Amino acid sequence: MPAHKSKNFRFRIIDNCLNDTSRTWTLNDLINEVSQQLSTEFSVEKVSKRSIQYDIALMREQPPVGYNAPIMCIDGNYTYSDSNFSLQNCQLSKPDIDNLTEVVNTLKQFKNYAHLGDILKIIEKIEAIIALNPLPDSPFVGFENSDKLLKGIGWLKQIFDATVGKRVIELTIKEFDDTIRQQVVHPYYLKEFHNEWYLYGLNEQNHTLVVVPVQKIAAISPQIITFIENTTYTPAYFKSLFGIQPSESTKAVEVSLKIDAQLVGKFTTQPVHETQTLTNVDENGALLQIKIIPTGDFTQFVLKHGARIKVESPEKLRKTIIQELKAAYDAYFKLSLF
Repeated sequence: MPAHKSKNFRFRIIDNCLNDTSRTWTLNDLINEVSQQLSTEFSVEKVSKRSIQYDIALMREQPPVGYNAPIMCIDGNYTYSDSNFSLQNCQLSKPDIDNLTEVVNTLKQFKNYAHLGDILKIIEKIEAIIALNPLPDSPFVGFENSDKLLKGIGWLKQIFDATVGKRVIELTIKEFDDTIRQQVVHPYYLKEFHNEWYLYGLNEQNHTLVVVPVQKIAAISPQIITFIENTTYTPAYFKSLFGIQPSESTKAVEVSLKIDAQLVGKFTTQPVHETQTLTNVDENGALLQIKIIPTGDFTQFVLKHGARIKVESPEKLRKTIIQELKAAYDAYFKLSLF
């Protein structure tokens, strides 16, 4: 990794450490943390004491050399004298902008590779960050919070390698209420949905298909267990699933939806599914057709839009939606009696 990129990456790690006031940070603590993250992400050997000391000195410098970071050292412990300070709230430096521009230029080379996901959205967001610099905390600009994606992204390579190598892994999963559980999984497929990653695999305990939000994974351990081959669920199955929930059905069906005029423009620019086609477009709306495996996520999607979406076919799905609407009506009717 080029020296200037390594330096900026170290700055960010040090900043994250000093913003974590749940513990104290000695120089050795900072060296160990930076070394561990550099080793994990870039296979870089241990960072020297001199490098971290130099980084801290540079962070203290005035822009454009540094960030005017209020770093102080008391009894060997490093901290910010201003608890509200963070590099994330600072104007991007020229090296930062140069690095982001280089990333954008690299990503643009792959924008037509459909299997890599919607790279154009990533490019647009990075370019927006560059263009709006220095407004990270401006009252006029609001970027979508991507903490969910960031929490799990560090596990992607390890999960991908296990999936490709057909190796069983034990996942330590931390739920939102901080409870911890272990699950042994034969990994089959990784899927991104709404800026989050999900792992599909076979549960070792009951041999059922499970889906695990990658953001909930706290640790991964390899298991010496014979891998069970995936002979049931094809890549087409996972792509056809609408949303995340698994389905007992493995066959995609043609779904026709009558949508009103308010949704035509939205679904033209933001397709419901990659198989989407719009026909019979007029002032009253359009007919939207997709080929998917309907799931509970799809039912919720239809119900969310209320009267603006009507399921035309298949009949089984149409009846499911009608039953849900009737149940909702009954719930409100009973509630109104009290």
